Amino acid sequence: MRYYFIGLWIVFSSALFAAPKSNSNALDIYSATDLRAIKPLLDDYRARHPDVQVNYHEFNTLQLYQTIKKLSLDQQPDVVISSSMDLQVRLVNDGYAQPIKDSALEALPDWAKWRNEAVGFTYEPIVFVYNKQAFKGKTIPRTHESLALSMRSNDAFYTHKVGSYDVRRSALGYLIATQDEVASSISGRLQESLGRTITQVYCCTSQILDDIASNKLVLGYNMLGSYSLARAKHDPRIGVVIPEDYTLVVSRVAYISKAAKHVENARSFVHYLISKHGQQVMADKSELIALYPSLDPLTDRLLSIKQTINFHPIPLGPALMVYLDQSKKKRFIRSWENALSPSKQ
Repeated sequence: MRYYFIGLWIVFSSALFAAPKSNSNALDIYSATDLRAIKPLLDDYRARHPDVQVNYHEFNTLQLYQTIKKLSLDQQPDVVISSSMDLQVRLVNDGYAQPIKDSALEALPDWAKWRNEAVGFTYEPIVFVYNKQAFKGKTIPRTHESLALSMRSNDAFYTHKVGSYDVRRSALGYLIATQDEVASSISGRLQESLGRTITQVYCCTSQILDDIASNKLVLGYNMLGSYSLARAKHDPRIGVVIPEDYTLVVSRVAYISKAAKHVENARSFVHYLISKHGQQVMADKSELIALYPSLDPLTDRLLSIKQTINFHPIPLGPALMVYLDQSKKKRFIRSWENALSPSKQ
């Protein structure tokens, strides 16, 4: 975990499972969002609320969930943010959240809110990422089926050169993999192809992007679109494909802790995230993709190509907890391990 005091931007390491800092006018945020990506929003919120001390604690998705579960009630942060939608639903279902009473919720699509306690505020497609030089003169796969076929017919090109999330270590990776299975019958064939090419597995998006840029990998599968598109914008070595057959869409989910010590600050921050102003700042200045198409040209462009791309926003709700059942999760991971055979790596 990394902890940031937003204001003076003092950055230092903090012990795992540390409780939020105490301050009568603070805002303690536990989040699985890269500081670089969310910093413009934090800066703008601070400018609008200069009296609030914002303490930002950064985790990976699985670490965040484990931390929340280990903390006692009086140690809970004010706001929790994660792209691991299923684990956020689990925490809300387990009583960790309080209702959000905000008229801005009415503008959110139904799939991006649950029980007025969990709210999604981004629109992040799941994409393929590739090294442009490696694919020079080659056909770039633009559907899941064409990717599976390409890997089967080009073993030498792909072997040891494809990267994806390790579903055992990345809660986001597990969410995407399970929803892939729900969305498409081809997921099993793709897993076999990924296993045949001895796919390299990672915990984090940034590591996969680094290895694609350096040509250690030629392709990243099921990558988080927000970070990938932001990287590709500034790195000419990287290309991004939004799959044309179907594209899963993840929303970063926030909730206010039932035990929040700074409830009014928590409410104002969540309101900021889903407000038109906050969404505009997100669209204009951050690496995240705003939920509202009227505000973010990228979201607008994504939605405008719906004729050729079948977007599948993952809906918030109890159905996301199906794959969190321990026996089902063990079976899924065992099947994933058998298909990918990570022991070969």
